[in-house]
Amino acid sequence: MSQRIYSNTEIQEKISNALQNLSDADLDKFCKKSHSKVVFDIKTPLLLKVPTHFTEAEKAEAIKDEKGMDRYTWAYEFERNGFLYAIHTQWHARNDVFVQRWLTEVA
Repeated sequence: MSQRIYSNTEIQEKISNALQNLSDADLDKFCKKSHSKVVFDIKTPLLLKVPTHFTEAEKAEAIKDEKGMDRYTWAYEFERNGFLYAIHTQWHARNDVFVQRWLTEVA
């Protein structure tokens, strides 16, 4: 197995920090599966967006897929315009180069 450029935790932290500097329109693009696939080669949207009034229980349920597995994390959540954003957690070695390229572009 090849060496990873980033750990999953580093990816989530670095991307979450960089996303907070994007425009609302660019942020919303990452709530879409198609844009997230092109930019990061992931199968689900990068971000999960829920209203700030969601309870902790609602937030916990929102991050689960249809099989009950957590696919997002609130560990790096941020708020914008009345919404909270959770980030995708399923990262693999093949994604590292996409993450590195994007972080370089937005820096």
